[in-house]
Amino acid sequence: MFGGKRSERRVRCGAYFGKKLFVKESKCIFSGPSMGEREFVDKDKLILRGLKFHGFHGVKPEEKKLGQKFVIDVDAWLDLNDAGKSDDISDTVSYTDIYRIVKEVVEGPSQNLLESVAHLIANTTLLKHPQISAVRVKVGKPHVAVHGTIDYLGVEILRYKKN
Repeated sequence: MFGGKRSERRVRCGAYFGKKLFVKESKCIFSGPSMGEREFVDKDKLILRGLKFHGFHGVKPEEKKLGQKFVIDVDAWLDLNDAGKSDDISDTVSYTDIYRIVKEVVEGPSQNLLESVAHLIANTTLLKHPQISAVRVKVGKPHVAVHGTIDYLGVEILRYKKN
């Protein structure tokens, strides 16, 4: 050690919003200068992964006529402290409520863009559940007519509750 400064040991602990995370004193922190989304690192969230529905979204006529499978992921940030203490469903948002919103949007009226599908899911979730402070929605199309091998193509949006 020089000049009284202690060296810090940092080890990678994963990725978050596309940024590397490191452990510092047993806590994950962001690396690099972009700290805009850091507020979410220590917050609670509900997680819904791999929701699959058949919908009729897209700009091509065959997409609107035949439809296709869509895969949806949702993260909803809210304080889960009271629910953790009380073990009472009324102190949280039920996963099934968010699942129903996703199902209604994806199986509902046709949208041209995945951006619109994601936006409808996010806005409906925030409007119906005011205790949710932010929601991230990923909409994927696994069966897209492209030359090449893919898992899916899609969009991901992050929306915040307006104060």
